[in-house]
Amino acid sequence: MIRLLSILAAAFGLCAAAQDTIAVDELLEKHIAASGGREALEKVKSMVMTGSFELPAMGASGTITVYAKAPDKRLAVINIDGFGEIFQGFDGERGFSVSPMGSVDASGQMLEDMKRDSVLHPELHFKQLYPKMEVKGKGKAGDRDAWIVEMTPEKGKPVTAWFDAETFFMLKSSAVRVTDQGEAEITTELSDFREVPGTAVKAPHLMKQVLPVGEIIMRFSEIKANVDIDDAKFAKP
Repeated sequence: MIRLLSILAAAFGLCAAAQDTIAVDELLEKHIAASGGREALEKVKSMVMTGSFELPAMGASGTITVYAKAPDKRLAVINIDGFGEIFQGFDGERGFSVSPMGSVDASGQMLEDMKRDSVLHPELHFKQLYPKMEVKGKGKAGDRDAWIVEMTPEKGKPVTAWFDAETFFMLKSSAVRVTDQGEAEITTELSDFREVPGTAVKAPHLMKQVLPVGEIIMRFSEIKANVDIDDAKFAKP
């Protein structure tokens, strides 16, 4: 009887331990499934996201429109009341930032970061974008239990990501990035995941970024998929 109890205890212990870890490949597959599934994601070739932009610390607000096109073109247009328009984009080869204060052509690490950030459906390409990925254990993203994963690109500094332990949505990421003003740690929080009309893809409709200048809040009221976007849209203005 004691022997049987010992075997059961050991088996239970192994099951409990198994719940405290997860393989990278399993996590990624569950993340892809949570985002709508591989087939649904591959059917979406472009997206246009429109919404509001706030920078409370500076009393700034306005609108934001993000254009994205496979495989790796992206343009964010931010119109801030009383300041003007800001353009941040990557045309597949060149990255740039243009504002009423001037323009910057991305190079070096800034360009590498822009390339990765501009990939449509990065969840399908994580192993290529980040050749080294390691699950560090469980932690918290807000009030949610999350798997913490360190993702290291071929060029650049590691990104730490938090994946919801139940839904497997990516809830948060943090990394040191090169900005117009130099290196800065940028934390991004994602929430309000909803299905994009006409697809099975689920996308975050609320994004918060914590930068040295304060917190930026982006609320997307409309996301459209498979919009016809001319490549010229992504050229530096």
